[in-house]
Amino acid sequence: MAGKQVAQLVKMANQIALNFAAWGDDALVAQKTGEHLQKYWTPAMHQQLLEHWRAGGEDLSPAVVQVMADMAQQTASPGPAGDVH
Repeated sequence: MAGKQVAQLVKMANQIALNFAAWGDDALVAQKTGEHLQKYWTPAMHQQLLEHWRAGGEDLSPAVVQVMADMAQQTASPGPAGDVH
C-alpha cells in the first residue's frame, strides 16, 4: 500500500511541476512547485516524497528533484548518496 501512495505522490508532484513548466525557467518552476507543495500538502506527504527522493527518487521530474533537494537542505538532511546539489 505504501508503494502505491508514494507512486501517487510522485505522479501528483510531477503534474504540479508540469503545470508550472509554462513559466519556462527551471529555477522558477522548481520554486513555484515547492511553494505549492508547502501550501497544499500535509507534512506526512512531504515526508513520504522526501524519503522517496532520498532512496533514489525514481520517476521524479527534474523540478521535483530540485524541490526535494531544497527541502532536504532546509531540514539539514542528506540527499541520495553521491547526489550533488
